[in-house]
Amino acid sequence: MARAFASAALLGLAALLAGCGGEGETQDLLTPAPPQPKFDYPLDDVLRLHHLQTKSTHNSYHVETEGNTVGDWRYTHAPLDVQLGAQGVRHVELDLRYDFALEAFEVYHLPVLDEQTTCRKFTDCLVVLKKWSDAHRAHHPIVVQVEIKDAVPPDEAGAEAYFAALHAEIRSVWPDDRLLVPDEVQGEAATLREAVLSKGWPTLGEVRGRLLFTLDDSGDKRRAYTKDHTSLEGRILFADASPSDPWAAIAVINDPVGGASAIASALAANMLVRTRADGNAGEVLETGSTIQREAAISSGAQFVTTDFPAKVPEAEYWVEIPGGTPSRCNPVTAPMECSAEAIEDPAFVGP
Repeated sequence: MARAFASAALLGLAALLAGCGGEGETQDLLTPAPPQPKFDYPLDDVLRLHHLQTKSTHNSYHVETEGNTVGDWRYTHAPLDVQLGAQGVRHVELDLRYDFALEAFEVYHLPVLDEQTTCRKFTDCLVVLKKWSDAHRAHHPIVVQVEIKDAVPPDEAGAEAYFAALHAEIRSVWPDDRLLVPDEVQGEAATLREAVLSKGWPTLGEVRGRLLFTLDDSGDKRRAYTKDHTSLEGRILFADASPSDPWAAIAVINDPVGGASAIASALAANMLVRTRADGNAGEVLETGSTIQREAAISSGAQFVTTDFPAKVPEAEYWVEIPGGTPSRCNPVTAPMECSAEAIEDPAFVGP
């Protein structure tokens, strides 16, 4: 059962994190990154973030526990920097729990039963992402989907303290000028939905080398984070939405077959969509079925999520974005002049 949090403790934690500004390795990362290398993407003032399609991983930290017998847990991911580099992943998913003893957020699936991870502390995961990004600044934005496994406090003060602690950990590693947040996308529009619908997401030239966060929740956590389903003003994370919601900018639609019409509606509203190419690792390993994978890729969802971003010895199933470098022009939303190299060119990004 998810643990309910003590509001007073979180309020104190949020104040502490806000005041300290980070220490050690995370503080070092807040110093200016090396000068951004010069690169000339020909369509950086034309192509926008919703014009691409890229590979994503499910539970991107996950390491299979020795002796595991649960089919859905039969996968092990490489460290995050290997996913970004060798495997061409640009969207990752992290499950978060707050540990009061450590006074920090941790990243793992389930206590005891399935808790092996490539980066246990949330800030450690963020450090890995930041170091890779600093060394490869020509990349298009990396997306971090956050699933909060805790029961967020039901009272407003407690929930705000929890979210403040989360924001503080993010900012202890990633400076504001390297984050893409809802307020920037909304600009002067009345709502985030209106901004995205009328002009789309920022151009790739405006957001290269940056990170954006999304909240995967459709219940009480989303209600609290969107301030009773009204706004993401002042927030770091974008939140799962339907096209009619005032905060609509991203959507999590995991079934590309049954959710095909929902994906189409979200894309028509210029939203970023995450879907899944495979739903059960064990089933995929046994059957090798590619039906869901092909539906996900052809759907136009920007983020095609998998447990298998690279070939594994025990199966012939894995996910690649067709013609990607590693990402490609979105088959539904991209303009005719788009090319994969205009989205991300390996010659600029480097190995």
